[in-house]
Amino acid sequence: MIDQFPILKEYTYLNTANHGLLSQDIVDHRASLDLKMRDQASLFTNKRNVFIDEVRHTIANFMDADPDFTAVIPNFSTAFNTLINGFDSASIFLLLKDDYPSINNPVEARGFKTHHVVIDEQMEQNIIAVCEMEQPDFFCFSMVQYISGIKMDLDFLNDLKKRFPKITLIADFTQYVGFEEFRFRESGIDIIIASCYKWLHAGDGNGFLCMKEEVQETIFPIEKLDGNANSGIKSNVNFISTFEPGHQDMMAFGTLQQAIIKAHELGWKTISEPVKELASKAKLAFQERGLLSTVVCARKEHSSIFNIKGDQELYEELLDHKIITSLRGDGLRISFSYFNTEEDLIKLLEVLDL
Repeated sequence: MIDQFPILKEYTYLNTANHGLLSQDIVDHRASLDLKMRDQASLFTNKRNVFIDEVRHTIANFMDADPDFTAVIPNFSTAFNTLINGFDSASIFLLLKDDYPSINNPVEARGFKTHHVVIDEQMEQNIIAVCEMEQPDFFCFSMVQYISGIKMDLDFLNDLKKRFPKITLIADFTQYVGFEEFRFRESGIDIIIASCYKWLHAGDGNGFLCMKEEVQETIFPIEKLDGNANSGIKSNVNFISTFEPGHQDMMAFGTLQQAIIKAHELGWKTISEPVKELASKAKLAFQERGLLSTVVCARKEHSSIFNIKGDQELYEELLDHKIITSLRGDGLRISFSYFNTEEDLIKLLEVLDL
């Protein structure tokens, strides 16, 4: 593992929630694409459409989504802004208070009628209450909160969609995709959008959007290919042209494709199960030291992101011990990925206990 991630030779990296690592295999693959661009020029780029379509299929297979309604995007924020630009100005939104600014700010800035639910011990009950009283058209949320690491319960989201089928659920997967296996078709979520530089370790400038066909038919009316209403042949041209205008970066999306291939090769038993076990041990250790909020302590399921009590002084002290974290919110954010070990947690706790 260290050979793939040279930074681990010098540092304990507990900062994937800020930025993932690039493996040596990914760097080598990117170099091969750069060489093709250098040596073949348009002979290489003329294959762009076929290449990007292959990337879409790789993403769709990974997420269990329809490749016809999967788009490559440079990042979450660009795609989300593009998406809501097409929404009726009378639309009603449900948001989580203090969710990721790239979700809440664009909605609020456009003047949509908006209701907020606080992320606390009663979050799920309050979401249901707002849905019953206000009948929002859209519920936009982070699957994993970027500061606290609080993770939305998939069973709750599935039940919510069944109970309120007219609400469109839009999820930011940036802090989630690559953490555990997910099947989009089986979920109650209607649209997922993700930047992939974190848990997929795919580098910058790439991401994806997956949409259920029945939702896109409402948001982006489908054009018939031959004008024959009875042909049954549909085109996703509106969907693709909306999210993929202009030419696409073959380097960035080639890197994303390779990162997904690597995730397939490693398998969820390597990527997900050890991280969940390590996160469980970390949560218990942080709880014992009184470092977590009551909201996090009360939740049955959690991600591998934690916000512990700490300040600039603690951040710098950890850095002096070659432990990389982030200052976020009112504390210090710690995040574990599949290359982290129990020894990393022990080292962290030793410094925290000084």
